[in-house]
Amino acid sequence: MKITLVALLIAVTNIAIAQNHDHHSGHGKQISNKAESKIKFTPTSDLKVRMEKILSLMKEINPKKDDVKVVKSYGDKITETVNDIFKTCKLDPDADAAIHPSLGLILDGASDFKNGQYESGHKKIHEALLGYEKMFNHVGWKH
Repeated sequence: MKITLVALLIAVTNIAIAQNHDHHSGHGKQISNKAESKIKFTPTSDLKVRMEKILSLMKEINPKKDDVKVVKSYGDKITETVNDIFKTCKLDPDADAAIHPSLGLILDGASDFKNGQYESGHKKIHEALLGYEKMFNHVGWKH
């Protein structure tokens, strides 16, 4: 009974994360229009703290990139941080739509990390952080 319950909880959690991820990556067309118009949004303090944490994790992992076990653990840490953004950060609708593609790409990169694929994960997360930089006026952001 306990094994069945644990398996069910894991399955439900994975489905919820997958649905959350699909929802957030579906705003790509909206972001491209805003990027062309050079609009920059102001991130909330919650978003700033969590994006800085992701950036910090990326800097920490670089010298450890050849250790697959470490790379996988950083995939989990980054995923937890993005999920925390979904739970805690309240943005206006346009800014919310603007951040979704970056967060979706970060989750894709974190998934690569969890599969031991550092290079492809790093490339995706780097691209997402550049997208965030283009869309948000994050004072002090140094990527």
